[in-house]
Amino acid sequence: MITNTGKSIIAKYLLGQAPAYASYIAVGCGATPLATGDIIDDNSARTNLEFEMFRVPISSKGFVNENGLDKIVLTAELPTEERYEISEVGIYSAGSNPSAGVNDSKTIFAFTQNETWQHHTGESSLAIDTFSSSLDQPDYNNIILVEDPVFQTSADNPIFFKTSRVERYERPRFLNNIILIQGDDSHITVNEESGIAQSQFIIEPGSNHIHLTGASIDFTKNSPIDELRIAFSLINKDGDSALVPDQARLIIEFASTETETAEYARFEVEVVDDGSGGLYDFSTQRYFIARKQLQQLYTSANFTWNAVTVVKIYGCVLNNGVPSSNYYIALDAIRLDNIATVNPLYGLTGYSVVQTQDSSTIVKNANTSNYIEFRFAVDVSGGVTS
Repeated sequence: MITNTGKSIIAKYLLGQAPAYASYIAVGCGATPLATGDIIDDNSARTNLEFEMFRVPISSKGFVNENGLDKIVLTAELPTEERYEISEVGIYSAGSNPSAGVNDSKTIFAFTQNETWQHHTGESSLAIDTFSSSLDQPDYNNIILVEDPVFQTSADNPIFFKTSRVERYERPRFLNNIILIQGDDSHITVNEESGIAQSQFIIEPGSNHIHLTGASIDFTKNSPIDELRIAFSLINKDGDSALVPDQARLIIEFASTETETAEYARFEVEVVDDGSGGLYDFSTQRYFIARKQLQQLYTSANFTWNAVTVVKIYGCVLNNGVPSSNYYIALDAIRLDNIATVNPLYGLTGYSVVQTQDSSTIVKNANTSNYIEFRFAVDVSGGVTS
């Protein structure tokens, strides 16, 4: 689908006022894939992907007639080394917004092993172990048998390809390394006195978290309406269990130090099952994108972005109001989307959600060569007036 922004840029391109309308293909993982023949939502007003993973330059452009319909074909080569699961694709007029500079949209964290996250319990900071073999070995019964409350594994771990998990969209999509937090590692409750100037959540005593020290996160020059987004999934310990939790809560805290007196900004997230009055059906939907504008984060009185050195993440999954060890939160990625900086010659010109026969994502495996195509339908409509 050509977006409203795309129509404007293409018109400028035809008039010689814009250098390009399609230079890069953007690949994302945030949208829920559709089945072949499903009705596609109207995305004409869309200005970005739900959760962009990367962009690749368009290497060739062509023209085909498919089933009697003329189409422009744009082709790009995907990165070879990494693994991705694709659920959405977009076309951009450039690789980045030249007006935004260093404050443009970007991936902040991808929860790779190189980021050296640690599990903080009480006064101890522990390395997070990685489990590469099937998480249900030696029984192979679709039950996660890892005893660690926090651990790393890969999105292509064999357990995530079990039918029940695939149908719920449990599998993470951004790169391959993920961090799983057991649902009772923290206890996050609702602040009944919350308001515009109050935190929505309370971190109860005894809660653990993961943290990354030495972080350099400075959004001082970003607009208050720029957005932070986190991609995560909700995973059953017992993959064959039909039981679902009530809700999951996350707190991403950007702090000046690790101490309790540190200044901080909090990105607070809650997803609730529709059986508990929420918007999501946990029996069929387990992959989530949560977003908040920078101005919507709860900040302490003297917080400044240029003082951030530590990032903490608390997570819990509640069942009947109690944190449950029967579920995990799988952290996939965090990114910043620059919404505020507008450039009349730059933007998302086309967008499409992936459609497959079984409503599945398209997996691009690591160390494989692949190409991606985006096709614009070309049509002319109108009449003669006198």
